[in-house]
Amino acid sequence: MSSAKSLLQNAAVYSFSNILNAAIPFLLLPILTRVLLPADYGVIAMFNATLGVLGAFTGLSVHGAVNVRFIDRESIDFPRYVGSCLCVLLLSTLATLVVVALFMKPLSDFTAVPPIWLIWAVLASGFNFLIQVRLGIWLMAKKPLAYGTFQVLLSLLNVSLSLGFVILLRQGYEGRLLGQIIALALFALIALFSLSRGKWVAFRPSIPYMREALAFGVPLVPHVIGGVLLGLADRFIINKALGLEAAGIYMVAAQIGMGIGLLADAFNKSFVPWLYEQLKSGGQAAMQRIVRGSWLYFGIALGSASVVAILSYWIVSIVAGPKYIDAAEVLAWLAFGQAFNGMYLMVTNYIFYARKTKILPWVTLFSGCAGLALTWVVVPVYGIIGAGASFAIAMFLRFLLTWALSHRIWPMPWFSFWGTSRL
Repeated sequence: MSSAKSLLQNAAVYSFSNILNAAIPFLLLPILTRVLLPADYGVIAMFNATLGVLGAFTGLSVHGAVNVRFIDRESIDFPRYVGSCLCVLLLSTLATLVVVALFMKPLSDFTAVPPIWLIWAVLASGFNFLIQVRLGIWLMAKKPLAYGTFQVLLSLLNVSLSLGFVILLRQGYEGRLLGQIIALALFALIALFSLSRGKWVAFRPSIPYMREALAFGVPLVPHVIGGVLLGLADRFIINKALGLEAAGIYMVAAQIGMGIGLLADAFNKSFVPWLYEQLKSGGQAAMQRIVRGSWLYFGIALGSASVVAILSYWIVSIVAGPKYIDAAEVLAWLAFGQAFNGMYLMVTNYIFYARKTKILPWVTLFSGCAGLALTWVVVPVYGIIGAGASFAIAMFLRFLLTWALSHRIWPMPWFSFWGTSRL
């Protein structure tokens, strides 16, 4: 089987699982928006935003080191390396719990998340890290079926529990959060069991391995924080400036727009192993194939965002109902922001492959701060539309800066990609 055909088949599997994975909460959206008030949806939005912030500190981004070191698994004690990364997860999660417990009241006031749910957010972030380690190894091992099955079953349980708690037991937004946390906890245990059974992890942490993983992950913390500023800080600003109801409406638009981001992520997951192999082998023809495919991808991403923008009112009215129709005004901006995010994923892979990640976090942090400042200024004037426009502008800025950085680190024939080789 040719590498191009294998790439397309894997992309199809990842795309199917990601589309199905995205479709499950997407199908849940019309139900919850007709049961919950926008203010209740706002609490859910703020919980998930807080969960994203905590993700920068629980695990300290060392799961990315597991993916990179998978390539060298024959030359190191890879199971022990994974165990060392899980040790980093445990210690960082405990430290984050202590900090959140000490500052619970001001954190609760700022995030609008009740104190007990802040504690659960820390634990849920740790559960998600463990799940990402399991998924990452399947990804690098080119096991899309296992990856997709695990992902879809997690979402099915998440949605089933949420519907049961919200509709049958009438627990409001608490039911949605409870369903999410229980699903993450259970699948984190399954992920740990799967890693152990597959002999991918050895619970004998190594200090040198922990240092190496931290050397990879800690410099990426500003990158994660910048990503949080890009993707989640707008929720906090909207909540403070406009209230929980506006935050809930904005979240509905963000969830619909995220469909483009999920498709981009699906393709990128299948693209990364193939790209790393091509870069390792080298060759001008291979570089031209990569670049031509990337330009085609850019066009598809922007075209998809344009379709969503044109149909935004129709999409929101069908998916969320009349209570959330204001979400249509911001959906177009969010769709283009997600398209730029997908384009960013394509160009950042070269930086990770070269393991030269020291500057990347500051690019993301700069873009995130620029987006935060712009959002802070325009939201009081233009409302959630201003937040959506700021998101799109910040994502475009990150894409351009990362593209320039990746070309400096790993030059590619971006503007001389013609040749006789076929895609």
